[in-house]
Amino acid sequence: MEQNQPNEGQILADVAQLRDRFSHTQTLYKEVAALLFFRYGVTPTANKLYQLVRKGSMSAPAQALQTFWEDLRDKSRVRLDMADMPEELQSLTGDLLGRIWQEAMGHSKQQLQHYQTQADERVAQAQALTQEAQQALEVEQGALKTAQANIERLKEALQTAGQEQAALKQDLLHAKQRQNELVTEKQLVQQELRRQSEQFTQDLERLQKAIELTEERAQANERRALLEIDKERSIQTRLRQQIEEAEHANKTQRQAHEQELNQQQDQMQKLRQELGQEQGERRAMQAALDISHSLAKEMQGQLQLLRTRTALLERENEEARKKAQLLSQQLEQAQAQPVRPVRLKRRLIKSDPEQ
Repeated sequence: MEQNQPNEGQILADVAQLRDRFSHTQTLYKEVAALLFFRYGVTPTANKLYQLVRKGSMSAPAQALQTFWEDLRDKSRVRLDMADMPEELQSLTGDLLGRIWQEAMGHSKQQLQHYQTQADERVAQAQALTQEAQQALEVEQGALKTAQANIERLKEALQTAGQEQAALKQDLLHAKQRQNELVTEKQLVQQELRRQSEQFTQDLERLQKAIELTEERAQANERRALLEIDKERSIQTRLRQQIEEAEHANKTQRQAHEQELNQQQDQMQKLRQELGQEQGERRAMQAALDISHSLAKEMQGQLQLLRTRTALLERENEEARKKAQLLSQQLEQAQAQPVRPVRLKRRLIKSDPEQ
């Protein structure tokens, strides 16, 4: 047996090489025990073996250590039987080895009992941990079911949000189309309003010119009629004077004068008729003027109606624009809404099964 100073790093390196060579747990523990005893002169114990190998349960290194000592005892007996030495030396050597073996076995049994007690305690602890882990697993499974239900609800909410988003997009598209239609209609109404306004202005100018011309004609006819009346009055006055003078001057010429008076009266009647015609024309002009005023009021009413319709169209266009902005904001909010991922914490129990 080599009496080398134990080097923990070298021991760990040798144990790593043995771990690569031997996969069976008991065999690996026996080889590590032989490594410690024969190479480094260290008496192997179950605790030391488990610290180096850390494989299987706590009873595994104790069982491997018992097997190692039994193998060592058997091999030692064979070597003593075959050795060429006196019987007394063989007896003393056998007794010495027997005492060493009994002490080693006693120590090993004590270690085995101690580690079995530790193993039982650790088994109880492991069972308690397993029960806690089982309970935690059940809690985690309940949380998992709840999370799955939440995921399903989130999927449904996401699908509903997608449908709402599609509906909002469709409403936004309709609103934009309606807005374009309202803009086009507004432009057409404005064009029609400008055209009717220009037409109304032209008609009003023509009507004002016609009214001015009618008033001028009426004033001229009135002046002419007044002149004719004044002329007729002058003629009547002159005729009366002539009649009076004729009656005083020559009664014989009375008939002629009466005839002349009748003629003058006929002329006067004719003038009165002409005056009546002029007055009728004046009344017709006044009626045309009233009709022009009524037409102007009607066109002003149509203009006011067009202005009201334009204001309504502008209000409807403003409401459509606000609705489009609202739909755009709702669409951006629906697209920006995050879906929180559900994170599940799972406790994993790592253990190396005994091979």
